[in-house]
Amino acid sequence: MKKYELLLVLPGTLDEKEAEKQVQEIKASVSANSQDLELNNLGKVRLAYPIKQIRYGYYYTLVFNAEPEAVKLISEKLRLRADVLRSMISHFNTNVTAAKKIVYSTNEVGVTTMMEKESGSVKEEKLRSEVSSPAPKVDLKAIDEKLNEILDSDIIPGV
Repeated sequence: MKKYELLLVLPGTLDEKEAEKQVQEIKASVSANSQDLELNNLGKVRLAYPIKQIRYGYYYTLVFNAEPEAVKLISEKLRLRADVLRSMISHFNTNVTAAKKIVYSTNEVGVTTMMEKESGSVKEEKLRSEVSSPAPKVDLKAIDEKLNEILDSDIIPGV
């Protein structure tokens, strides 16, 4: 048996209770052909592009153990369901066990930092360090002289 991950996108036109009901039905049909189910609700997110004129979707992941033949059956069952916008089954990556949370924060100095939380450890990186310095003063006489030089050089003698 191998470990797989199923990503589901349900229409955002459903109510949260209706979406949860649909997911429980899908979970029941998947559990008939697999073992050790873990369901994660990723929430309602705007889709990158409309699917069947729907702009929002409920994202769910389902991690399970199954035989490769059973995965084909699960995929066929999902493809026949009209209430699923998109679904994708892939091998579960055991090296990446927890999802990374990225938190952006700005210090009082104006330095933006990024924090990644990986199963208890915290990494901090500096994204950019922008210290605003005052712009140098511009001399208007120098600008007028430069402008006059440019305008005089454009004039062609004899035309």
